[in-house]
Amino acid sequence: MRIAIVSDFYLDYVGGLQTSLREQIAALEEAGHYVRLISLARTPGTEYGLELTPAWTVPGVLLPVKGATPALIARLVEYLRAEAIDVVHVQTEFGLAHAAVSAAHEVGIPTVHTVHTFYWQSRGLGPLLVAPIMRAGLQYVLGRRISNLPLARRAPDRLLRNVTLTLALRADTVISPSAHQGDDLRAAGVQHVVVVPNPISRSPRPAQLLDPSARPRFLWVGRCEPEKRPLVFAEAVLDALARTGDGFDVDFVGDGAELAALRKLAEGHPSITVHGGLGHDAVIDLMDAASVVALTSFGFDNQPMTIAEASSRYRGVLYCDPKLREGLAQSGYLATAPDAPALADALVDLVTHPEKLTALSTGARADSVTFSGETYVRRVLAVYESATVEGRPRRGGSASKP
Repeated sequence: MRIAIVSDFYLDYVGGLQTSLREQIAALEEAGHYVRLISLARTPGTEYGLELTPAWTVPGVLLPVKGATPALIARLVEYLRAEAIDVVHVQTEFGLAHAAVSAAHEVGIPTVHTVHTFYWQSRGLGPLLVAPIMRAGLQYVLGRRISNLPLARRAPDRLLRNVTLTLALRADTVISPSAHQGDDLRAAGVQHVVVVPNPISRSPRPAQLLDPSARPRFLWVGRCEPEKRPLVFAEAVLDALARTGDGFDVDFVGDGAELAALRKLAEGHPSITVHGGLGHDAVIDLMDAASVVALTSFGFDNQPMTIAEASSRYRGVLYCDPKLREGLAQSGYLATAPDAPALADALVDLVTHPEKLTALSTGARADSVTFSGETYVRRVLAVYESATVEGRPRRGGSASKP
């Protein structure tokens, strides 16, 4: 099959979506399929397929922007025909993604949309003040009106969730990597939603089960941003270290707005190492050295790539959001609450009962099949076939200007 995967985001930005895209492409190519990536790039080239120059980049969040103009749609129509693409698989919700869907409809090929997050969150007064301007700007970039369902209390969050919904409603079939997000998309009016977890198709070396004699070590990896809650976990770590006589070690990996505050909390504690941002290979090394990976977001994540990566390395996951289920049937340890005291209790329990750590590692080996490249390819090909059937009555539509 000849597949075009589409992303508005820069691929060199470190994030779960970018990791997922690379793993998807690797899994599909290893299975013998032809994959082209249509994306925005800081310095466009041809390494992945069709790389385009953004009109501008939103400062701070490094979000590239390119409008769904008739000229862009026409260029994508030409590209899809030249590459004889069978299916367009969009994985973002902004101008390039909308242009790709419009081009696919014109060419007459099915469209699939993976929703990587329906749970946009903002903080502070600034986003509230600019939300009306954001709506007008986004409608111009998308080339169509944005729905305005009450999907969140804060206006900017509601707007961005409706941006996601607007594209999901245009696609022939929608993929959600998690069941709970799939339920929320259906509740918002998306009819054709299929759950397909993100894959991990490549490994730098064979995974090993946890050595039962190893000193307990925990790894927190993610963006150091409020929604990922690194400071909450750091407070839990300090509490648990005091209660266990410094009975374990912790590595924090990631960059972001809360990194400085995290370093300050960890200062003077030899059992805590704050690395900042690291490359993927270094993260895998730390994951292999860890006993358990900690995931401390609550009410934000869809299906984090952290879970898939931990499972692929045979490491359990300490988590606190009960909605995160995929891949954690045997490898997940759910804290009783999302606050620091409950996370501290979980750390103490795992450190004082090391047999639970080895059981989570064994469980992760069993759960890892959920995220294998072979499993992903089988599931996503079924989605492509379904989209071909579902989309036949819908093709031929064009963009509607706001």
